[in-house]
Amino acid sequence: MSSREVVVFFDKGTDPTENLAREERIFDRVDGGSLPELVRFWVNSECLVRGRAKSAKYGWYNEELAQQMKVPVIERETGGGVVYHDEGNLNWSFFLKTSGAFMSPTAAFDLGSKYVIRALESLGVKARFSPPNRIDVLSRKVSGMAARSTVRTLLVHGTLLLHSDLQKLNLLCIPPAGCPPVSNISEWRRDIDTAGVVRAVVEVLEDSGFQVRMKDSVE
Repeated sequence: MSSREVVVFFDKGTDPTENLAREERIFDRVDGGSLPELVRFWVNSECLVRGRAKSAKYGWYNEELAQQMKVPVIERETGGGVVYHDEGNLNWSFFLKTSGAFMSPTAAFDLGSKYVIRALESLGVKARFSPPNRIDVLSRKVSGMAARSTVRTLLVHGTLLLHSDLQKLNLLCIPPAGCPPVSNISEWRRDIDTAGVVRAVVEVLEDSGFQVRMKDSVE
């Protein structure tokens, strides 16, 4: 059982550029020791968020169509492919302290997603971790993840499709080979909302022995 304290907060700003910049600032402060372990929830206005480099391994996006549709494309510091954000998607970020030992990517994503998965299960949604970096429900992708780490800190952040515009997502995003179709969690839990997910994650953290401290912001 863990006795660690963790701060949980919901960021109210929806500007994608600022939200991605805040991820980096928070990571640096947790890594530097001026912030404790954190769980951040946040929502972006419509955009595409891409990794640093194009790779068939992770998929990409339709660049011409994104330009025609005037969908902003924001680059993140973590790796991986491209994800579609809108206000029907809940982003989650775990900033966790590490022991300094090497952690494989699969282990990092498993660790970073397990509380979200348990929260979904508590809401009656049969979620599971699917390597290398997905959360699936009944062979449908509901969350993609990316990560960054130092010897002291691990950041795992991901999407959670609640009520997103899947038509736009499928038009804009080019998935990697073998990736299953995407679905909104509302397909299985119609009344799902951001507040319910946050409450469920907090309850899972508390049941896991964390001392949860709720805050409005950390900056």
